[in-house]
Amino acid sequence: MSARLIFLLIGAGAVLGTGACDRNGEDDSRTRINVLDSTFTQSWQTMQDTGVVYRIEVISPLGADTIRNVIPPAPVVVGDTLVIGLMQVSEDSSTPQRQIFRARLGQHRIETKPMPVDVWASYQDVLVSPDGRYIAYVGEDTTPENPGTYAVVRNLANGEIMAKGPGGGGCDCDEDFNHARWFPPDSFEIAVAHTNTKGGWERISGKASARRIHVDSLTDEPDWH
Repeated sequence: MSARLIFLLIGAGAVLGTGACDRNGEDDSRTRINVLDSTFTQSWQTMQDTGVVYRIEVISPLGADTIRNVIPPAPVVVGDTLVIGLMQVSEDSSTPQRQIFRARLGQHRIETKPMPVDVWASYQDVLVSPDGRYIAYVGEDTTPENPGTYAVVRNLANGEIMAKGPGGGGCDCDEDFNHARWFPPDSFEIAVAHTNTKGGWERISGKASARRIHVDSLTDEPDWH
């Protein structure tokens, strides 16, 4: 598992960096992410005792920056000046939490902010869009009016909901069977498991900036990791 996560961080970081520069008309990315090392620690996942955090190096035209306690999915490189991703933060003796980080390259400054309050606690693929403007995830609604999980896309800057799928998802399981992915710059797909109702997966797709979504169903679990 550890080797797979390292591969994901290295591979996805390089690909995302290239995508950011290609949108500006350049052939190759000038920014690269290298995994320096990893360590076992207490996990943010309540169902897991131990997790893995990574120390990464971001090499850009502005110099080299080191970021600690990074967790998958892979960070996104935006315009050779900014890296956005997830890190695990521990406060005192409390259970570690995931937070969103923004590293401004060349300034050696990292800003963090809490995850959206409705992120399902066990959801893994909390993904920043390739343009760094949005975040896609599976949310959880525990109110009596609309129980279950659902797809969400939010604006990272102000938290505004850009797209939201129907509620009612979920599974009778201890694993995360939901998935999400982005297509540059801001088109998305989120597959929400409805296996608790034998409904397969509800796929919500669209374009965040246009607030446009389409909903259909999948009978087989997608492999979008």
